[in-house]
Amino acid sequence: MDAYHLFLTLLVIYIAALAAVGLVSSRRQKSVTDFWLAGRELSAITVGFSAASSWITASALLLATGLFLLIGIGSIWLWVFPNIAALIILAGIAGRIKNIPALTQPELMEIRYDPIIRAPVAVAVAMMMVLFSVVDFIGFKLVLGTFFGVPALNAILIMAVSVALYVSIGGFRAVVRTDIIQYLLLAGLAVFVTSLVLTRSAGEGFTLMEAAALRGSEWWDPLVMGGLLGVLVFQMALLPGWVAEQDPWQKVWAARDERSAKRGLILGGLLLAAVYTCCLLTALGLSVIYPPPAGEVEAEMLYLRVISESVSPLVLAVITIGFAAASMSCADTFATSGASCISRDLVQRHLLPTATMKQMMIVNRILVVLMIAIAAFIALNVESIMDAVIIATVIGTTSYFFPIIGGLYWKRATKWGALAALIVGGGTQILLIAYEQFWLKQSLDTISPYLTEHGVLVGLTLSALFFVGVSLATPRTDNLRLAPFFPDIAAKIFSGEVPIVNRNSSRYHAILKRIEGKVTGERAHLDLTIDLRPVRADGASMPEHLPWDQFVEKIKGLHNLWYTPTGSHIVYRLSQADMLACVKMVRGDERQIWLSAEPRREQMERQKDELYLAFEEIEGALLDFGMTARL
Repeated sequence: MDAYHLFLTLLVIYIAALAAVGLVSSRRQKSVTDFWLAGRELSAITVGFSAASSWITASALLLATGLFLLIGIGSIWLWVFPNIAALIILAGIAGRIKNIPALTQPELMEIRYDPIIRAPVAVAVAMMMVLFSVVDFIGFKLVLGTFFGVPALNAILIMAVSVALYVSIGGFRAVVRTDIIQYLLLAGLAVFVTSLVLTRSAGEGFTLMEAAALRGSEWWDPLVMGGLLGVLVFQMALLPGWVAEQDPWQKVWAARDERSAKRGLILGGLLLAAVYTCCLLTALGLSVIYPPPAGEVEAEMLYLRVISESVSPLVLAVITIGFAAASMSCADTFATSGASCISRDLVQRHLLPTATMKQMMIVNRILVVLMIAIAAFIALNVESIMDAVIIATVIGTTSYFFPIIGGLYWKRATKWGALAALIVGGGTQILLIAYEQFWLKQSLDTISPYLTEHGVLVGLTLSALFFVGVSLATPRTDNLRLAPFFPDIAAKIFSGEVPIVNRNSSRYHAILKRIEGKVTGERAHLDLTIDLRPVRADGASMPEHLPWDQFVEKIKGLHNLWYTPTGSHIVYRLSQADMLACVKMVRGDERQIWLSAEPRREQMERQKDELYLAFEEIEGALLDFGMTARL
């Protein structure tokens, strides 16, 4: 059996394993939170492996090694350092992110500001995620074409069908579980190639130390690209885009608690560093095996060339599985992240706000497949879109980096400041790119190093100025929107009083028995399903469906604690500053209401009381619709 057919055999086994993971994961799916955030139950280890796996593509191995070959250790500021540093920075702000019960960045921005912000950010994030997925498809197409001469259509179909299969079945839980497998395969690939290259270079008479010495002092100079000022410019231009990228935020929300999110992201940074260290060592070995490459593409292709020249068909097949894992681990994350914005921020928020949970689960699966199909179609028709990806990233960065990060830490930020930053920052970046592409017809950084990455520093600066200036010139944000983000404001709104209920009553115990609870990390997960029944025994007054929007308005009118910061599809009983702990109400089935809360472990008993009070208030509001809650 030749290498290609060995690869196909191993791929079938691998895909079957991924599909099995997806199937097992699907058994724990009940709500959109389960589908998009794995029920907010991920451990630090899972977060770490998933964060690392989703940021290392097949192309990233080639790119990092090629940059080390061409530039030297100083190239870390272009790719390696921003990857790792962004995860460490996100670990530092994970506490702020985790405490907001959002599923997406646009949803968080609506909670903080206003509905006007949500849709444009959702479209921008979805577009970026599609383009990121396309890069993974192109990398996979390149690997199969180089190793086995596989037609582009076949390569892309293999990957698209594989990813769509396990992600649409298992949702985000399947993504993060398979990410662990995929990282181990990817890291094994990186270690093997490093060992292969160093062994081959030793066979030609060069030890690792000798290869390192041959590179010269300039190759080892970390400040070779413009000195310290150049390093600062690159990080100011690149880091905001990595920090603002949605997919690691999604992992923070999916973590079981703040500690798991922080430790997981730090672990992810360390796992990235391990793989990129292998790329550095591989570059040293390649530098004495082959003549100096003429350009970036040739440098990157040396990674594949040394593999194809040095291994047996069986080993080549196994290595290709490693590349497949690298491509799939990123494509599944980006497809899920982009689809979640379309589903949560556009479809559920605006088009189907009264949809049942079952209907939204169907929509979720369709959108995941659609996102993968769009990415596959684009990849089939282009050879390289790296520049397009960078352009999309810098436009997104200049648009919403300051509104989303500033909104977490600056009380005075307003919706008008955020909107101005979106328009001016993104608009300026679009104009700069248009000037570069169609008028100047060369990169802006040839004019000045301060215009690196399509002049993103200009767009970021204007975005920051308008964000601050317009915010200061417009009325302050309502304290109710600020309370979940700032404890001192929450203290002014919420008394902190423990709800008073009669825990000895038979009704309390009847409701308490219906509450399902479990503890994951520092948080507990409490769920209460309310089945609706007719007021009259014969069911004559029972409407066919609960008019959800009318019901939401009714309960908000009866009890001022009920709050809809992001639309009628999700209603919070905002009784305390910890919004994640507050009782949340969504529409379950046609005749079901689902209540949930995620309090800290020490608050479990209090939140059971809150669920009891929520049940009582809901039952009172249902009477106007000919319904009541079944005990």
